[in-house]
Amino acid sequence: MPPARPGSRVQRRVARTKAAIEDAFVQLVLEQGYDQVAVEDIADRADLARATFYAHYPNKEAVLLSVSNRLTEDLMSRIAYQGGPWNVVRRDALQTAYGNAAENPGLYRACMSDARTRQAYLSIVSRYAEQNFRDRLTALGRQPRIPVPVMARGFVGTTLAILEAWLAGELEGDVEQLASMALDLFIAGGAWANGINLDEVGYSTGSPADARTPSPPAAKPRSRRPQPARTATSEDAAARSQ
Repeated sequence: MPPARPGSRVQRRVARTKAAIEDAFVQLVLEQGYDQVAVEDIADRADLARATFYAHYPNKEAVLLSVSNRLTEDLMSRIAYQGGPWNVVRRDALQTAYGNAAENPGLYRACMSDARTRQAYLSIVSRYAEQNFRDRLTALGRQPRIPVPVMARGFVGTTLAILEAWLAGELEGDVEQLASMALDLFIAGGAWANGINLDEVGYSTGSPADARTPSPPAAKPRSRRPQPARTATSEDAAARSQ
């Protein structure tokens, strides 16, 4: 049988079927959690026979990988550099990334819990960060102190560590606060690695949360009470006479 022509009826049908399977999978993950979802559930929600499911995916892990890749590629297109000076830190890009996770926390938890989808996420985002760093360095005429791929992986590791801690309930904060945490954690070291001074890019550390949260009152210095004068005793007199 000859291969289907690009854009043929067969390819469109396949695309529709895969989209129905992936949409059903996402709905179920958000409703029940990834571990509770079975192939049977996905096929039922998509109104397909199980045989049809297996004709397109070998298991639910393959669906997760496909959904994760689509989710990450879509995110990369949303935060891609659109213009503006390179000597300005793009806080909005990280806010968009964390905002996407805040809209789909169950799906992100599922993606980060699977080794293959987690690695795919790291790989895609690291490539984006690496290109971004190279473009910035070229525009500013700087030579990095650390290889760009290493810096990119460090940056992505920082942002992912904060995302996973937030998904696990270990960190609290809104999207703006999470972005500030990631930037404050990485930018100082990243600027050094890029050979850039923080004041050159107009960056000042300090999460917006710090400005909104009143600092605890400073502890009052403990006053020392005056000690009562010591009365001379017969032992003192004896000691002086020796």
